[in-house]
Amino acid sequence: MLLNIQVFIWDFDGTLYKPNPDLWKEVRESEYRVISDHTGWEKGRVVDEFSKLHKKVLPSATETVASLCSITTAQAAVEMEKYYDRRTFLARDERLIVLFSRLTIYRHFILANGVKKRIEEALDVLGILPQRFEAIVTSELVGENKPHDAGFRYILGKTNLPAEQHLMVGDREQIDLLPANQLGMKTCLVWSDKKSDIADVTLPTVYDVVRLF
Repeated sequence: MLLNIQVFIWDFDGTLYKPNPDLWKEVRESEYRVISDHTGWEKGRVVDEFSKLHKKVLPSATETVASLCSITTAQAAVEMEKYYDRRTFLARDERLIVLFSRLTIYRHFILANGVKKRIEEALDVLGILPQRFEAIVTSELVGENKPHDAGFRYILGKTNLPAEQHLMVGDREQIDLLPANQLGMKTCLVWSDKKSDIADVTLPTVYDVVRLF
C-alpha cells in the first residue's frame, strides 16, 4: 500500500510529540486571550462565541480565532503563540531522532498550523534539525491553515510528484488527514489505538511509522 511513498508530510503539534493535555489547555487559553485582546469581551462571552464556531462552523481553532477577531489565520497564529511556549512541555526525544535517522532516504516536509520560528525552536529541543525538512509550511507561507488544502498543494508543487507518493502523518483525522486524502495522498493517523475510517494506516505512536518501510 505504501511502497511508492517518496515524501513524508508531518503535522507537528501532537504528532511529532505525544499529545499533551496540559499544553492543550495553555493553547486554548491563548486562543481566548487573543479574542479578548481584539474584542474586549469578558472571558465568559469569549468562550461562548468560540464554542459556537469551533468544530461546528469552522474546523480549525486558529481559523475560529481569526474569524472572531477579523484577522488573518497567519496573524492569529502569531498572536496566539505570544501566550504559550510549547518548549516547556518538550524534551530531547531519542526515539524520534532514531525514527528520522531511519527515514533519511525520503523527502520530508512539515505542514502545521503554528508559527515557523516557534516550530524550529521546538524541533531543536526535540533533537531534530529543522534543516532535515525541505520546508516548514504554515499559514505564514500559504495564507491558510489546515484543513484548507493550500499547504498540501504547495508541497505538491514543490515535489512535482504524484499525490499518491506522499504520506501525510498526523494526529487529527479531519484537520490533517481528510484534506490529504481528498487530494489523493496516503495518510497515517498516529497516537491512536482506534482504527481510523479515513487513514490508510493507524498507529499507536509516531515511532511506529518506521515499521511501515
